[in-house]
Amino acid sequence: MYQKILAGLDGSAWSNYAIETAVSLAQKNALTQLIGCHVYAAELHRERFEQMEPGLPEQYQAEEKLNSLRGTHESLITDGMVLISDSYLAPLLKKAQQQQINVSGLIPEGKNYAVLLKEISTHQPDLTILGAMGHGAVPEARLGSLTERVLLFRKTSDLLILRQPWNFKNRPIVVGIDGSQNSYLALTRAIQIAQAYQTSVEAVAVYDPFFHVGVFRVIADALPEADQKRFDFPAQEQLHDEIIDKGLEKLYREGLERGVLLAEQMGVKIRIEVLAGKVYPQLHHYAQMRNAGLTVVGQTGLHWDPISLIGSNTLQLARISNSNLLVVNPSKKQLEIPELPKQEEVPLSWTPQAEERLKRIPFFARGMAKRSIEDQARQQGLAEVTEAFVKEMRSMMK
Repeated sequence: MYQKILAGLDGSAWSNYAIETAVSLAQKNALTQLIGCHVYAAELHRERFEQMEPGLPEQYQAEEKLNSLRGTHESLITDGMVLISDSYLAPLLKKAQQQQINVSGLIPEGKNYAVLLKEISTHQPDLTILGAMGHGAVPEARLGSLTERVLLFRKTSDLLILRQPWNFKNRPIVVGIDGSQNSYLALTRAIQIAQAYQTSVEAVAVYDPFFHVGVFRVIADALPEADQKRFDFPAQEQLHDEIIDKGLEKLYREGLERGVLLAEQMGVKIRIEVLAGKVYPQLHHYAQMRNAGLTVVGQTGLHWDPISLIGSNTLQLARISNSNLLVVNPSKKQLEIPELPKQEEVPLSWTPQAEERLKRIPFFARGMAKRSIEDQARQQGLAEVTEAFVKEMRSMMK
């Protein structure tokens, strides 16, 4: 479990969720250090007051009057905001001290998200807890701007985004698995929390067959008519639907099965589910259907590029999720993920004619198609893939 937790607080309902959750998690580990933080923006109010001075009524334009107003405003802003900040931290400090938790408070001044990111960088918590929204919440928004900026730009900690009370009574933890290191790290975090709160873990993998169908159609429309006939796109699309989709499902299921082995090493049995569709809405709907107490995903996924701040599915899920969401930061240390028991595979050769037919399949789907065709050939006890066998598989789809 987490050793150092920083909770961002602002006195809102979501901030209260953060207080309860931070204390609850800290109770699970006697060594946890808990930090409460509220950033106040006195300088912003000073600038605004200076900008408004020319618009004050004439009786306040005299320098003596202006100086008096400035002094009063300065006192109210500086002292008042410190008092308000202290009041936001007080419930956390009180609850933590009652539980004999090591706790401290921070009330830095400045631009809220920029200063909060600086404090995260300085204190290096392994978990940051924020409400999904704050005092600036509007009905049209699902994720506050401060929380989204911390989600994008934090470098060192996991981020727990709260939308509801921290409660696991008859509620599982749902974790997204895509076969990446970060997704398996997310699984270990989910298991650790599940063990602490005596709840179950459900691992979900989502593959998107519809994307490839769309690409097939775009390619078909873009090619000249002669090339369309050469590639026989209707037949290729059938091949994709019947073989490649099954291959994708198998690939993602194998990723989940490796997750099952990892969970067993940690002493836990998990439920697994493979879904078809766009990743983030499927995870969102599954978590809703299961009434998840927490959804856990990696900051990045299988197709992450170093130029990206965050995986697109994780970002979109953070924006629409109704459940509490834990976003797990990548680790420099590689997890040892158990391998599935290897089945002895008879090497297969391909005739030149069969290889020529394989080349007609678009490059992005070719590897999956070859693997699926070979799986079918092995099931039939063949030692060679022939053109006739490829044709036979196509005729079976018609």
